[in-house]
Amino acid sequence: MNILQGIAVVLVIILIVIACFPKKKGEPYTFNYSIEKPTLKMEMPTSLKEISGLSFYKENQLACVNDEKGTVFIYNLTSQKVTETIDIGKNGDYEGIEVVDDEIFIMKSNGKIKGFRISDGSERKIDCSDKDVKEYEGLSYHPQTRSLLLVTKEKDKDKNDKKTIYSYSLSTEKFDKYLTINEDMIKGSDGKKTFAPSGIAVHPITGEVFVISSQGKKLLILSPEGEKNTLIELDPETFVQPEGICFTPNGDLYISSEGTDANGYILKFDYLKN
Repeated sequence: MNILQGIAVVLVIILIVIACFPKKKGEPYTFNYSIEKPTLKMEMPTSLKEISGLSFYKENQLACVNDEKGTVFIYNLTSQKVTETIDIGKNGDYEGIEVVDDEIFIMKSNGKIKGFRISDGSERKIDCSDKDVKEYEGLSYHPQTRSLLLVTKEKDKDKNDKKTIYSYSLSTEKFDKYLTINEDMIKGSDGKKTFAPSGIAVHPITGEVFVISSQGKKLLILSPEGEKNTLIELDPETFVQPEGICFTPNGDLYISSEGTDANGYILKFDYLKN
């Protein structure tokens, strides 16, 4: 190895070490999406006018749920069509969907979750209802802890106006509080604290927790430790009623919105790597 090659190796090592250091407090946060400019807008069929949940399913496919039917809709991102439907539950108020390996989970607003294994059709029921929770709205999966994450829409009963993210371990079957969203985290530029979570997703690369709220039109990004990274205020014309949020493994972001006078739709946002 000559001197120039040696210097190059040292520089590469230095850059790797610097990249591994955590972001210092006070450093500006970099949001790696052009949230004001969706890459793509995909209109949903009438059956998904009230699309309420979204999850990555397989390559070029998303799993969606309508908040009134126990049917999973498989949406092909290439053909931009629903290519498959899977009936896994009775009609009800479904507010979340998540696919983990070979199993699809759909969640009702009361915290009752149904799991359906695609390979053999087996089912299981998970009860995450809690006397202190009025309503859940949003289901995700945390691969590091192998846990389902549920976020509350309404504040906990008899408590201050905090929203709570709960965790259900698929390994230990333990159900517990995971993270708390307080008022300081959700205050907008106008001083308003309107925030009722409608969807949640864990970033596959950074481990950050994204929580979206249709009320107030906001997107809160929490660090893996639960600290506030940033609060994004959403354009109400672009996000009419955002309900579902998910990522593909490469970090691309998808947000679904229920329709009002028109059909529901899904927006795609490319992951802008540093």
